[in-house]
Amino acid sequence: MILRILLVFMLLSHLSACVMGPRYLGYTVTERSFKVDEGKVIKAQMTRAGPLPVENEQYKIETAGVNVSLSKSSAENSELTWIFSFLSKNQRPLDYVKIEHVRENGSLELVVLDDSPVFKNSNWFGRSEASPMTRKAQPWIYTANDSTFIFKFTIKEKNSDAVVMYQPSLISRQAKKVYLDGINGHIPR
Repeated sequence: MILRILLVFMLLSHLSACVMGPRYLGYTVTERSFKVDEGKVIKAQMTRAGPLPVENEQYKIETAGVNVSLSKSSAENSELTWIFSFLSKNQRPLDYVKIEHVRENGSLELVVLDDSPVFKNSNWFGRSEASPMTRKAQPWIYTANDSTFIFKFTIKEKNSDAVVMYQPSLISRQAKKVYLDGINGHIPR
């Protein structure tokens, strides 16, 4: 009897996984299309909590997000920095790493250009210049919905062609609320 119950449970678990689709960190994975530069369309795997890391044979993008430094006094004194990292699976020397924000109209905005990249424990790390968290500089923070960004990573190994990867980044409305509350002097303890 116990064996039969166990078999039924295993069968139901398998069927529910088939119906629900793949999962990542407990979330259902879906595929979402994004228009990128030159009118090209890419598909990215997403969950409700954000995108999955993009990966190929050579690299795995691990970070495409924000770091904020909040000031209770004003948005002008609060700063936002985009931070990025990827894992190199082969650690071959690089010529450069370029990261661009793909805007909604398909144009590209340079965010990071590292012309002397180095690996630390197989990882490359980069960050943008800091910018104020004002409505003019960062209007997306002041919107009520989640904000999704697409970043184009161009990784050029020495004596090889450049590798291009597109990584979405999602900043949730809940995170934006925390940032705005912090700017307004309501930093949670």
